[in-house]
Amino acid sequence: MLVDGRLMRRRRTGVATYIRDLRTALERVPDARIATRWALGPPGLPRRGAITSLGNLALDLVWLHACVPLRAVAGGAALIHAPVNWGPWWSPTPLVVTVQDLTWERLPGAYPAGFRRYARIFAGRTARRARMVIATSRSTARDLTELYGVAPERIRVVPIGVGRDTEPPRAREPFLLAAGVFHPRKRIRQLVEGHTLYWNRAAEGAGRCRLVVVGAGGADEGAVRAAAGPGCELRGFVDRSELLDLYRRATLLVYPSAYEGFGLPVLEAMAHGCPVLVARNSSIPEVGGTVARYLPDASPERIAASLAQTLADPVDLARRSRDGRLWSARFSWERAAAETLAVYEEAMR
Repeated sequence: MLVDGRLMRRRRTGVATYIRDLRTALERVPDARIATRWALGPPGLPRRGAITSLGNLALDLVWLHACVPLRAVAGGAALIHAPVNWGPWWSPTPLVVTVQDLTWERLPGAYPAGFRRYARIFAGRTARRARMVIATSRSTARDLTELYGVAPERIRVVPIGVGRDTEPPRAREPFLLAAGVFHPRKRIRQLVEGHTLYWNRAAEGAGRCRLVVVGAGGADEGAVRAAAGPGCELRGFVDRSELLDLYRRATLLVYPSAYEGFGLPVLEAMAHGCPVLVARNSSIPEVGGTVARYLPDASPERIAASLAQTLADPVDLARRSRDGRLWSARFSWERAAAETLAVYEEAMR
């Protein structure tokens, strides 16, 4: 079994976390009947503008459509797993693909036309020709059937897992947390603008929560930086240990995304006892369940009002902190690894 793990080396987003943690979980399965081999490929070029973006695109195309099939042939692989939306144009073996999301179809205006065409061609072809398709949520499974005509019997929903927090709960600190690339669909700009309204209206003192934003890049980066005002800290990307520490200390994670294939930061926050205030769309209610608080909409004005209302009830926040830990235990990497192996076995029959 050959798994394409190259994006694990290139990105510091939920996709990289998914690949890395799935790999760890698969390696820990005792007496697994299928041996997995990971092809990591060359690292990507540093992002410095259009030239390096084109260079990375060229590397992606050569790696995925030439190197991965050749590696499969050389290693005698019985199956290829493409864990991020699309696989090789030609494969010498049966193919399994994990579709993380189809947001370019649901929110076309948030993506450049060139990327939409590329994603539609490669994701659609891969999903239709793959032996089995893994969706990380029921929402994405529905999208695959509605948008690409993938038969439901070829789709298996395998939710992303999350690690347990082994540290004891600690007192929450007066700051809000947001995490994500500054892409328009993440609506970080609206959150920053909403926080500014909240900040200006809230009384000064210990009860007023600043906003810490983890992430960078994306088409909205300039707008986010321009909108950041007093009480807002743009932290950039942080390493894994620092992000987990922020989850443990934050009063609230705010996640107003317009569309998600899963919504990993929501699950990670709850697993670390951080209450969440999220948008109600796509897969997010599957992850947040009844434990999350939901935004009525993601306009800056409504975000500001929801922040004030949520933060005014510390008893409810404490309850959601406890309940979030319990709810997130349903999403384990042990379960994800076992169900992924079951898909491999089904694909090789």
